[in-house]
Amino acid sequence: MPKMISEKQKEKGLRDFYNALSKDYDKKHAKRFCDDVLEFFLLKYLPKKRKLKILDAGGGIGRFSFPLAKKGHEIVLTDISEGMLENARIIAKSGKIRNVRFVKESLSSMKNQKSKYFDAVLVMNAILDYCGNHKKALKEIYRVLKPNGILIGNVNNRFMYSTNHELKTGDFKMFNRNMKKGDRYIIWGGAKTGHISHEFTLEELKNSFKKTGFKIITILGVFNLLGKYAEETWLDDKEKREEYLKLQIKYAQKEEYINNSWDFFFTCKR
Repeated sequence: MPKMISEKQKEKGLRDFYNALSKDYDKKHAKRFCDDVLEFFLLKYLPKKRKLKILDAGGGIGRFSFPLAKKGHEIVLTDISEGMLENARIIAKSGKIRNVRFVKESLSSMKNQKSKYFDAVLVMNAILDYCGNHKKALKEIYRVLKPNGILIGNVNNRFMYSTNHELKTGDFKMFNRNMKKGDRYIIWGGAKTGHISHEFTLEELKNSFKKTGFKIITILGVFNLLGKYAEETWLDDKEKREEYLKLQIKYAQKEEYINNSWDFFFTCKR
């Protein structure tokens, strides 16, 4: 991994990475099982019985924005990647989804967003891991949320990612380094270059929220059975997929298995 990389360089690496993947991202990653699990818990903890102003920060192609927009919520979808935003606009237009505003910006510096404006902010699929500075990002999220506003999202579990990557390849030095620091250079999705990801321990995640002023509502281990990227062929069977979804939802809510999960799902209140 590159040494002494700046926040600006991290964001450039992330932007370039997703711009490269953006053209066919919806075709390759639109029907992931892990997103079905996340959507269940997102809808469970999102305030009900009223229309909300929701910021989907780092929302990509709108996997979570568009279902919420269809329910009548007012959505602002932001992303650092021009390519992902353009893809999202095309999907929204084809689906005749109108109550979504698209903004190109960094999560660490949301200059386009008003203070105390949103009822909920979403940071789904490890956006806090990927942004240039998660401490700045949390402060910005706190700023744009209304009092008692809700933060919902998920981050990578450092223990699971380090044991399933560096430890599996026998790179003990890198395993120990990543477990201590939490930063790693990742490449996936067929990309030629990658980006920096900061993975969290459970204790670090809790402390990050508390230091920013958030009150933790819940933290769950949402992918503690077959992992986040389950590829079992029987998942193509609709009935088995639905049965497994129920099973994962059940075990995600068991506190004793939280550190067996690839991700921590969280809900916090401002």
